Amino acid sequence: ILPVQADIAPPSQPPGASLFPETEGTAVRMLSETVLIDVQAQAPSSSLGRARVTASFNMRNLGSQSESIGVLFPLSANDGFYNYPEIGDFSVKVDGKTAATRRTTLPWEEDSLPWAQFDVIFPPGQDVLIEVSYTLEGTGEYPFISFAYLLETGAGWQDTIGSAELIVRLPYDANHQNVFIDSSPGWGFTSPGAVLSGRDVRWTYTDLEPTSANNLSVALVMPSAWNRFLTEQANVRKSPQDGEAW
Repeated sequence: ILPVQADIAPPSQPPGASLFPETEGTAVRMLSETVLIDVQAQAPSSSLGRARVTASFNMRNLGSQSESIGVLFPLSANDGFYNYPEIGDFSVKVDGKTAATRRTTLPWEEDSLPWAQFDVIFPPGQDVLIEVSYTLEGTGEYPFISFAYLLETGAGWQDTIGSAELIVRLPYDANHQNVFIDSSPGWGFTSPGAVLSGRDVRWTYTDLEPTSANNLSVALVMPSAWNRFLTEQANVRKSPQDGEAW
């Protein structure tokens, strides 16, 4: 469930998410999680804006027995208007090798939403690297857009998430004009703790037991709108006496 900031909001796109274990009571811990949401400068005319997401998860079996787990990743979500858009181009690698995925649903979900599932063997005491990538559509209304990522699904693993770094990378410098840090466009918001550094908006956590309160959201000016602003700004600098440029 995503936070709602207003009574009327645009249709929501499915967020990205941490991995979720099919098996309850697993001894496998998520030692670290690194997520890069790379916002694209250009998007198809049918898209408000999109990002390419790459996420890596360093997992370790803390038990004494090998575990074979069907790892899950959500592909869809209710957009608030009874539509169920899906994440695109989803792929997985386990220790550098492409893993086969299959679609499934979870019996306790009322909406029977599709999940991607893939099998991973976790030997005791060994690290296993899982890498996922996919295309994430933004939610928005011109000229604003937001992206989301669910950390709470990572709570199903053993113990806490040792460390988590989440990075939203813009195709230009991030600043307080194109990232909503202390305000909101009305239906989106930026999660607390964001640090702006160059083109990046970053959050870091250690020993995190994630809940819905830790789910990531970032509200931005749409790349298409910001690129136009940069072009017009350059025109003013080039021709400061031009009234039309101003």
